[in-house]
Amino acid sequence: MTIDLAPGERIIWQGQPKQGIRLAPQDAFAVPFAAFWLFLVLMIFLLAFTGELKDADPLTYLILPVFLLIGLHMLFGRFLIDRAARRRTFFYLTSERAIIQDGLRRPSRRSVNLAAAPEIRFQARRNGRGTVQFGSPSMFGMMPPSWPGASQFLPPAFNDIEDAERVFNLALKAQREAKAST
Repeated sequence: MTIDLAPGERIIWQGQPKQGIRLAPQDAFAVPFAAFWLFLVLMIFLLAFTGELKDADPLTYLILPVFLLIGLHMLFGRFLIDRAARRRTFFYLTSERAIIQDGLRRPSRRSVNLAAAPEIRFQARRNGRGTVQFGSPSMFGMMPPSWPGASQFLPPAFNDIEDAERVFNLALKAQREAKAST
């Protein structure tokens, strides 16, 4: 996907979110839960296929693989999908807009006019990484950006970028200049 720039518009910064497998704070609960889920499903599988569940409903043998796949996704698959999605995510800050290009299955693009953005927010971590957010969060603001469908409830953001404070300052400067030229 190419970025179409308006006449006079120029790219000030471009980047990607942190690559690789990433653990989020909610994983402190989600990973042990997924491991416990998988353990229970595997124990039921073991009991069912060793004959210990003699009176098991035949439907059990059809449902167990579904629960096994759910457990495998919760413990491993979601991390691989998140990694693949971040690999296909690109951020561009231009003299007029913030552009987020992503899409795991189908390419998509979000563009925020900096002159019209109600606010630009910045969240930093100790390592210099952080998030630059273009707009105010809704009531779903605590939703992790990696959750499926979260992007429709969260304001556009450059998530988990290097040197986030510098990018935030560049965005504020570009916003001032864009407002002054309108």
